[in-house]
Amino acid sequence: MVDKEGLSSSFFPLADDFRSRDFPFYWVARLNAKHCADVDFLLKPHGLSSSKWRILMILHEHGRLSMSDISVHAVAKLSTITKIVYRMQEAGLLTTEVSPQDGRVTEVEITEMGEAKLDIARQVTGRLVEKAFADFSKQEVVYINQCLSKMFHNLNAI
Repeated sequence: MVDKEGLSSSFFPLADDFRSRDFPFYWVARLNAKHCADVDFLLKPHGLSSSKWRILMILHEHGRLSMSDISVHAVAKLSTITKIVYRMQEAGLLTTEVSPQDGRVTEVEITEMGEAKLDIARQVTGRLVEKAFADFSKQEVVYINQCLSKMFHNLNAI
């Protein structure tokens, strides 16, 4: 199968000439798994994980959020986020409180201790990001983000 521009469609799973290495999701999955494993390795000595780091970053950026909003930003199941948040609360990194507007909603906020852990995590993971993007220009990173964002929005429109 060849498209109108004469390019092979080997990235379409139903194509006769499909090759997994030409499939963008192959690389997205591998990249995400590698990144999470590396982040987990780097953050474990600090009592954090990639999931906890993600939650801290989300709350740092957005402020007080409901568990549901965190799960949307983290692209994770609500039950998974709930378990992690309560563990982080026990460790003093977060506080939870019932929403004054809706008693069914639990809101989450980062604590000073959580901010301090996030500062450490950002320093540690910053080196990993520098390594990952060592030979990329700023424009290339912007373009990658635009492409991935476009794919994400396409999938959400389904």
